[in-house]
Amino acid sequence: MTPRVDEIRMDEDSLNSEMADEIHSKNVETNSQINHPQKIKIIGPWHPTLISSNINQLNVLPFPRRGNALITNTMTIPSTHKNALKYENRILWQQAIDKELKNINQHNMWEVIDQKEDYKFVGTTCIFRIKTNDRNEATEHKVRLCSQGFSQTQGCDFNKTFAPTGRLNSLRTLIAFSSKNNLGFHQIDIKRAFLNAELTETIYLAIPQGLDEDQQQKCLRLRKAIYGLKQAPLAWYTRLKEWLVKTGFSVSILDPCVFFKKKEPPTWIYIHVNDIAIFSKNVTVLKEEIKRGFDIKDFGPADLILGINVTQLNGDIILDQQHYSEALLNLYGISDCKETSTPLVPNEHLGPATGEEIESFKLLKVNFRSAVGSINYLSSATRPDLAQTVSSLLQYLENPGIQHWKSFLHILRYLKGSQELSLLYPRNGKEGIIAYSDADWGNYKATRRSISSYMASFERGLVNWKTRKQQSVLTLTAKAWYKSLCNLTSELLWLKQWTAEVGISNAQSPILIWNDNQSCINTANSDSNFNKKRMKHVDIQLHFVREGVQSKDFLLKYVPSGNMLVDFSTKSVNRNVLERALCALGILRLNVRGDVRELAKKSHD
Repeated sequence: MTPRVDEIRMDEDSLNSEMADEIHSKNVETNSQINHPQKIKIIGPWHPTLISSNINQLNVLPFPRRGNALITNTMTIPSTHKNALKYENRILWQQAIDKELKNINQHNMWEVIDQKEDYKFVGTTCIFRIKTNDRNEATEHKVRLCSQGFSQTQGCDFNKTFAPTGRLNSLRTLIAFSSKNNLGFHQIDIKRAFLNAELTETIYLAIPQGLDEDQQQKCLRLRKAIYGLKQAPLAWYTRLKEWLVKTGFSVSILDPCVFFKKKEPPTWIYIHVNDIAIFSKNVTVLKEEIKRGFDIKDFGPADLILGINVTQLNGDIILDQQHYSEALLNLYGISDCKETSTPLVPNEHLGPATGEEIESFKLLKVNFRSAVGSINYLSSATRPDLAQTVSSLLQYLENPGIQHWKSFLHILRYLKGSQELSLLYPRNGKEGIIAYSDADWGNYKATRRSISSYMASFERGLVNWKTRKQQSVLTLTAKAWYKSLCNLTSELLWLKQWTAEVGISNAQSPILIWNDNQSCINTANSDSNFNKKRMKHVDIQLHFVREGVQSKDFLLKYVPSGNMLVDFSTKSVNRNVLERALCALGILRLNVRGDVRELAKKSHD
């Protein structure tokens, strides 16, 4: 008779016995080297972090999860269930293990069958995590039984794998719209999301280590997706999408992770895997409807989403990542460092490192790619003032030198003094879309390539920004500005079409773009014969800008360089210029960890 699924359980006594045998085994030294816990060792101020695990999870985690990884990596986390039961908090880990197996049984994840010789098994492993709040305090011990997706074979165990995730600029735009229209902004989490998704492929799992020994001649045939399968994210997205469409929502074509319903009350949903943000006048009705389809965790008014702190106060919405910045400073052992007032080292132009500099940097034994990646998410989510510096460092991930490491440390010193910088989305925003385009000609001294930069706001709140090195060398300053303008207008056209599609804007007026290069503006505003000789070799795709101006999609206006708000995103500026520009863009130094956050919490009670 096939055993019942709920008969498979994690036996603590058998595990303790196995651990005792392993301790006295002659192979204990080898096993401890492989399964040692992940633990951070801080050597001292300004010294890079040495990580004792074989794999640094900051290299493999998606950006939104790096913030939590920075925090939990400073705690002792087991790598196997055997190690978990050796620690002082083994009771908490055992409870987490039991909870995970109970959840699997409730979702009818698999059926137990007899093994056959022709079955190809996918391995399993347990992942341990400590969940923290915005004050970096441990709130929950979590365990996930995961498959070893690397052992899957394409065409046999899986086919398609790509699953979309929401764009951050879509989330920020919805937040700006919510603030202006006084919508409720709530957050829910689908518990054990992947376990709700049906599988179309036949996949067999070996009995995970630690389950009853009398089951070892059996195997598991999966009915639903399990964490770690290559197709699991796509299976979950498909399941959630089908459910939302059945309940009356439409899926955005331009961002498939945004769903909207135009019937009263109008509702918008933003999803990032199992994290869901809801924007509506009546969020309670939708929550009750979702509860009938999924097991959810209701966080109420959003206060922490994708590693971003959210403060909702008197109709305004404030975004910050102060806890993320604090975790970075603690991770690199410089929480007491001297502050700097600007993100860029004055008059510094980074270039390729010499052979001697590369060798000197290697002696530090620091993971430069991981370090830059950690501030890249900060720059992408809430801190556009870091974009230019991060863009420069991203050019040298392969062969960094001491100069690049010093530049990274300079950013951390800047973070020390600017942790409270926050994005403000005011309740009285009425300006639609406004954008700024800038460039710096030949900024990269080694290649003489230029920098493009742009920022865009919606209803007086920043929603999109980018700084990047241009892909070719240009011989005129106007061409550098023109290329930057082309990059911006492509994004703006998407933003205009997307806001119209989901019903948060129907403005027919041209989008206002501020630019500080008159030759660039004249070229975009001219007919096809203007400046023919000097601009004749400009790529035809760049003239997309001119078509947009002629079709009334964009309106270009000149602003003197001294008044260009995004000048700091292409070059080094002094403190006064930087702070004035940030304030005008709605990047304010607010005490969101103190009075403002407390007032916001009281307003929701």
